[in-house]
Amino acid sequence: MMRSSRSAVRLASFSVVGLAMMMSSWREVFPAAESIAGTVSEITMYQGQALVTRTIPIASPPGALEVVVDGLPETVVADSLFAEGGPGIEVRAVRFRSLAVGEEPREEVRKLEEAIEALQQKIELNTKNGEVLKKKVEYLDKLENFVAPAANVEISKGVINAEGLQTVTLFSFKQRDTIAAEQVKLAAEAKDLNKEVSLLQRKRAELATGSSRTVRQAVLFVEKTAPGKETVRLNYLVGNCGWSPMYVFRAAAGGKEVSVEYNALVQQMTGEDWSGVTLTLSTASPALSAAGPGLAPFYVTLSPVAGKAQGQQAGVQGQDIASELRSLKQRQQAAFVSNRNALNFEQNVDSSWGLNDAANGLQRLELVGGEAILSAAGGERASVEDGPSIGYRLAVPVSLASRSDQQMVRILQAALPSHFYHVSTPLLSSHVFREAELTNTSGQDLLGGPLTAYLDGRFVGRAEIPTVTRGQMFVVGFGADPQLKTRRDLLSKASSLQGGNREITAKYLLTVENYKEEPVTMRLFDRLPYSQSTTQIRVTLKDPTAPLSEDKLYQRRERPKGILRWDIEVPAKATGEQSKTVEYGYVFEFDRNLEIAAPAMAAPEAAPAAAKFREEFQELQMDRQKH
Repeated sequence: MMRSSRSAVRLASFSVVGLAMMMSSWREVFPAAESIAGTVSEITMYQGQALVTRTIPIASPPGALEVVVDGLPETVVADSLFAEGGPGIEVRAVRFRSLAVGEEPREEVRKLEEAIEALQQKIELNTKNGEVLKKKVEYLDKLENFVAPAANVEISKGVINAEGLQTVTLFSFKQRDTIAAEQVKLAAEAKDLNKEVSLLQRKRAELATGSSRTVRQAVLFVEKTAPGKETVRLNYLVGNCGWSPMYVFRAAAGGKEVSVEYNALVQQMTGEDWSGVTLTLSTASPALSAAGPGLAPFYVTLSPVAGKAQGQQAGVQGQDIASELRSLKQRQQAAFVSNRNALNFEQNVDSSWGLNDAANGLQRLELVGGEAILSAAGGERASVEDGPSIGYRLAVPVSLASRSDQQMVRILQAALPSHFYHVSTPLLSSHVFREAELTNTSGQDLLGGPLTAYLDGRFVGRAEIPTVTRGQMFVVGFGADPQLKTRRDLLSKASSLQGGNREITAKYLLTVENYKEEPVTMRLFDRLPYSQSTTQIRVTLKDPTAPLSEDKLYQRRERPKGILRWDIEVPAKATGEQSKTVEYGYVFEFDRNLEIAAPAMAAPEAAPAAAKFREEFQELQMDRQKH
C-alpha cells in the first residue's frame, strides 16, 4: 500500500532543521489550516503492527493549502507518516504533531469518563448520606443516655411520667428501625454503584490503554492544481494489533473432499475503530528490507600442514564437522534476520558481511572436510529462511472495533480434494488413526497454524498444519478410529556366533483388526535397529510377508533410517483368526567382542546426541505432513 509516486513524501526524508525551516517558510504561503478527520479506508495488518490508510477529501479551490488530519490513535508510529495525492493534488510535506487538551479527545472514551464521573458523584452522595445516618444514631444514643438517668431519678422519687417516657422510647425505636433500613439500602446502593464504576473503568481501559489527554494530528502541506474534489491518502503505522491463522477442517467418513475454513484471529487495540475497511492480512514485516545481501569474494591462502595428514586440519575432523556446521548455520540465520531488517546502506553492509562470514566458514568446510562433510550436511537445512511473505486481501469490507478481546474474520472457505487412509504404529500405540492427504486447490497459500478437526460433524481433535503453497499436498489427522486395533508380538529370538561376529535373529508379527463393515487402507509402521556405523553393525531385513511401501519420499528419507512401512488393505470384519497380519524378521550382526548399547537419552552426557536425534525426528515428521 505504501506506493512510491512523484507526489508522495515521507517525513523521515527531511532533517529536523531542514523541515523546521521549510515549515516556517510554507506558513507564509499556505493559508490557515483546514481540519479534516478523513475516513479509514484500507488496513494492511501485519503480525504486531498495521498500516492504516485514511482517505482525506479536499474540496478547496486550487492553490496552496494546509490540511490538519485529526484523531490519529495513541499507538501511531510518529515517523511512519506518509501521504500521496491524486492526479489533481500534490503533497509537498507531511508532519506529525501532538497537542495537550483539557479532556479526552475520543468521543466514546469521553462519554465513558462522564458516566464514571456521574457515578462517582452518586457514590460520594451515598457516603454523605451514610455519615448523616451515623450522626442520627449518635444523637439517639445521647438521647437515651439522658432519658434513662432522668427516669431513674423520677422512679426513686415515686414520680414518673409514663406517657412521656413511652413516647421517647417508641420514637427512639422507630428511628432506629428507619435508620437500619436506610443503612441497608445505602450499602446495597454503594455496592451496585461500585460495580458500575468498575465495569465502566474496565471498558475505558479496553478502549484507551495507555492513552493520555492528547490529540495527535497529521499536518499536510498540499498544492491543489485542479478544481473540484480531490483526495489525499494518508498512511501510518499503528501498534497493539496483529493476527494469527486458525483453521476448521470438516470431513465425512469415506468422503473425497474436506471442507476447509481459513480464519484469522485478530487483536485490535490500536485506539481507533475500523469500520467498513478493505482488510489485507500479511505475514510480511513493515520493516522488511527491499535490498538483498551482497556477495563478497571468498579469499583462500595456503599454509604448511604442520605434520598433519592432508584433509585433517584442526577443527574439521569428522567428529567435529557436525557441531561446527550447526554453529555456522545458526550464525547464518542470525545474520539473515539482521539483513532482512536492514533499512539503510550501513546496516545492509554490516549484515551482508555477517552472512558472507558464515558462508566463508561453510565453504572452508566444503574444501577441507572431505567426504565427512556430505554426511554431516545431510542432516542440516540447505539454506536459511524467514518464512514466506503471504498476503490475504479479504473480498468484502470488514469492521473491527478497538477492544481487548480477539475478533475473528473469515479469509476463505474451500473444499479440497482428499484421500483418506489409516495409520498404525503398534510399537507405540494400539490405536489406529485416520489421516487425509489434501491438495491445496484453494488458490491461496495456507499459512501454518492451529486447526480444529471435525469428522461427520463430530469434534475429533486439534492439530496444526505447516505452511502449504498453492497446489501442494499436505496431511491432516482426524483422530483415532475406535473400530480398528493393532498389536505387535515378538514371535522368536535367537543369538549365535558366526566366526568373529555375533548374530541376533528376531521375528515379529504385526496384527490389525477391523470391526468395520467395509475394508480400510492403512499405512503400517515399524522399525529395525539402526546405526550410522555400517562397518561395525549390519542389520538385514528378512522375509517380510508383504512388500514395503514404494512411496518415493518414504524410500528416500525413512527407509535408510530403518523405518519400515507397509501400505496394506485390511478387509471388512477382519477380526480374530481373520485379522490382517504382516510378519517379518531381521538379522543383527556385530563384533562378538562388543555389546549393544542403546543411547541413554536422559543422561547429561547424551544431551548433544539427543538434541540431534530429536531434530532429525522433527524433520521426518514435517516431511510426513507435507509432500
